Amino acid sequence: MKTITIDELKGIDSSLERIVSEYRFQQEWTALDILKLPESLVNNLDKLGLVLCEDLIDAPVLHEFACRCAERALSRIDNPDSRSVAAIAAKRAWLEDETKDEELSEASADVCDAAFFAGSVTDDVDAAYWAANAASWTIAWYAAYWSASYAAYCSADVAAERAWQVDVLIKILEEEE
Repeated sequence: MKTITIDELKGIDSSLERIVSEYRFQQEWTALDILKLPESLVNNLDKLGLVLCEDLIDAPVLHEFACRCAERALSRIDNPDSRSVAAIAAKRAWLEDETKDEELSEASADVCDAAFFAGSVTDDVDAAYWAANAASWTIAWYAAYWSASYAAYCSADVAAERAWQVDVLIKILEEEE
């Protein structure tokens, strides 16, 4: 599992000083270490902001996380546009080397159209489509971060959604161990 040092953690954000002082004897950190910190020390949004990078999490895991966030966002709306569902399927096929970058780009463009046209429906629908669009991107950390962000926007309870995201990312990472 990938790690960062306590000095690298300090360099990310000065607001992490509480973590550094409470856990000063832990010299190396994994994504799981950070995700499992008490929320009283680091809120779930900040945890995700710290770990959603290829320095700590392999790209395929970030992509899978993006897909799960987008699927959850789409599950909240009635009759999601088929292009949004197809974009996530294309992403998973791309991860398995069953499709090419060009096909994934086409699926991404299609769901982008769905998102633009849904803008006048409701904010929830719009955010869910943008989550699916973000999940279809090929840059791992970007897909993971933005898919999670849009998924949180279409939740009635953003804090609960962030807690779910941290929990599901922990599960994915533990499966990878």
